[in-house]
Amino acid sequence: MNSVVGAVRRFSGWMNGLSGIVLFLMMMLTVVDVALRIFWKPITGTYELVAMAGAVVVAFAIPQTSWDNAHIFVDFLLEKRSRGVKTAFGCFTKVLGVTLFVMLGWYLLSKANHLFRSGDVSLTLGIPYYPVAYGLAFCAFMEALVLVLHIVMLFRNGENNG
Repeated sequence: MNSVVGAVRRFSGWMNGLSGIVLFLMMMLTVVDVALRIFWKPITGTYELVAMAGAVVVAFAIPQTSWDNAHIFVDFLLEKRSRGVKTAFGCFTKVLGVTLFVMLGWYLLSKANHLFRSGDVSLTLGIPYYPVAYGLAFCAFMEALVLVLHIVMLFRNGENNG
């Protein structure tokens, strides 16, 4: 079990690092595009590239954010509750999260297959959409796995994450 947790933790970190690199490249593309507009030579397709990169940045950062519990958590409803109630509520919300992300991943996978078969590409640069959709589906399934591991660790150690 510890090897699975370690592998998921490392892979989530790798995905987060990739997200940061794409964010940096997206920022540099935007800066260069704005600078070149001064000379009436903007970079063609910047909008398409930034839109696709934005989806990659958000999706690839989700598993690590969830692993670190770095997301927003409003706990005023559970503040005065017992540990058992807090644990049950945490488990319930994580099960809902797993369900949501598995359904999202399944939808994105079917959408990616459709985009692959139809050959849909972006209008300006002709970049196919299906690799991004496959990447987003992978991230959704990875997030579901992270949440499942959180549930397992909650019952094994009484902790939310390692």
